[in-house]
Amino acid sequence: LIRDKQGYKMSKSRGNGIDPLEVVEEFGADAHKFTLAYMAAQGQDILLAKDDFSFGSRFANKIWNATRYILMNIEGRTLQPRASLEQSDSDRWIYHRLNQAAERVRAAMRSYRFNDATSAVFEYFWNDFCDWYVEVSKVSLYSDNEAEKDRAASVLLYVLEESLRLLHPFMSFVTEELYQKLPEGVAAAPAVVVAPYPRVIEERAQPEVERDFATLQEIVRLVRTMRSEFTIPPSRPIEVAVRMDADHVSREFVQSNLELIRTLTSASSLDLMTETPDRSGAVTLVGAGFEVYPYVRDIIDVEQERAKLEKSLAKTQKQLQASEKKLRNDGFLQKAGDDVVRHEREKHATLEEKARKIEGYIRDLSG
Repeated sequence: LIRDKQGYKMSKSRGNGIDPLEVVEEFGADAHKFTLAYMAAQGQDILLAKDDFSFGSRFANKIWNATRYILMNIEGRTLQPRASLEQSDSDRWIYHRLNQAAERVRAAMRSYRFNDATSAVFEYFWNDFCDWYVEVSKVSLYSDNEAEKDRAASVLLYVLEESLRLLHPFMSFVTEELYQKLPEGVAAAPAVVVAPYPRVIEERAQPEVERDFATLQEIVRLVRTMRSEFTIPPSRPIEVAVRMDADHVSREFVQSNLELIRTLTSASSLDLMTETPDRSGAVTLVGAGFEVYPYVRDIIDVEQERAKLEKSLAKTQKQLQASEKKLRNDGFLQKAGDDVVRHEREKHATLEEKARKIEGYIRDLSG
């Protein structure tokens, strides 16, 4: 910090400085604190611009909107006591991830690695809780089973309550405001500022569930990515088949969660089999120990999509050749820093994988 006639300002390498009070007024105190902590890697200078604080502001909005959505969707539900609740596979997974986040935060704070602590709560809440758990919970919340609705809503609220406690040191104002809106009997204390911070609970450790849920996530991501690449909206159902060996470690988990996967992929049907199905009309998506076959030929313009893919493949191959040329250049390898070389090798591997995937799409559409 540097001091001048206008008060304290954060110095930076570009521009004339940032007034913290202006940042708080425009983006909020939570966004100000969270962004600084997130970017404060030990031993590194921060190149900071005022617009960088929009990152923390977006996260505050995410917390607010997610909580508001949950509170709106529990109206009319009968909340169940924590001790009496049976947990689904996804419930055990989110508690395992919450456990891991709490452990990461405590370890990071003990060694003053504030950026690692904020990264842990960000990844948990945005990716695990919002992008996956809340989406998964909709299957139960929108079902016709009233008892299941009550159970799912109760678990969702208890996980939210503990998540707000996890976030509180980093997003103090928004979490306190939202904590006061939780239904009676859910909060662990009258205010989040005096509530116990989440601790690691050994019984919540579920590495097998995490492994199996990762397989479920990979199946869903593969289909969703394919939809995006072929511009197939989620509102358009498609038939999907999954081939997985009978001894695959996650097969039983996938089998018991087929309806959930079908919902998350907007599939009209989803079949799990041990033999390769009839691939006519399907594209092949390769996962870790399994393949996914979405049947898309009848719902896309095959010639148009193939032309787009061939154009994309030509561009990718050109980028791949440029990367290979760099990596074969002794001058580049000797003069560039280790980080630059590592980045170029990662880029090369990514381009290779992209080219292989596009070539596979073209073969499937041509066949």
